[in-house]
Amino acid sequence: MIKVECFPLGVLSANCYFVYDPDNKVSMLVDTGDSSTVLQARIDSFGGEKLQYILLTHGHFDHIGGTAWFKERYPQVRIVLSEGDLDFPSDQRLNLAHHFDQQIIHFRPDIIVKDGDELPFGKETIRVLSTPGHTRGGVCYLLGEHLFTGDTLISGTTGRTDFPTGNIKAMYRSIERLAALDGDYYVYCGHGEMSTLENERLYNMFMRKYFYDDLSK
Repeated sequence: MIKVECFPLGVLSANCYFVYDPDNKVSMLVDTGDSSTVLQARIDSFGGEKLQYILLTHGHFDHIGGTAWFKERYPQVRIVLSEGDLDFPSDQRLNLAHHFDQQIIHFRPDIIVKDGDELPFGKETIRVLSTPGHTRGGVCYLLGEHLFTGDTLISGTTGRTDFPTGNIKAMYRSIERLAALDGDYYVYCGHGEMSTLENERLYNMFMRKYFYDDLSK
């Protein structure tokens, strides 16, 4: 059974998720926004050699800032980033680090993904959903009943679209896509509390299109 623990990291308290399967002895991280010895200790308690992936939902500094640090400590881990955000780790203005007086240590992804790609995780499969809007290469990751949305879908709202490569019309389409997914999922957002997709369908004004009526087809 997949289990998820949340570790808010960095100056913007972006959520980093430690995801693990105790039955199949595999683990991964989603959005490593900063270094963390507390999280490192948690990874090691499960077994550092079992850490398989670092999944990045998009390229902003508060979601990628600790990636090189974790890669140095767990060399076997495979960094996963979408093809649309490949230039973010090396561009301090594009990833917004410059605007917050931060500095990102450059890294290269081991796996470059696009919409529809799948990654094995124990006996489960991670599915990549392209959800641009917050950045041009934003993605969500679907694993069983768990949906990791980064800054696309945040409980009660969505991510901003006024940063470089952001696009409000693309965000509309991405939110519409998530709303149309079959069934319900646990939603693990890039900031704030977790939610469920059904809860967002019911109460998130952006998902209910109140703020996107002028962009409808």
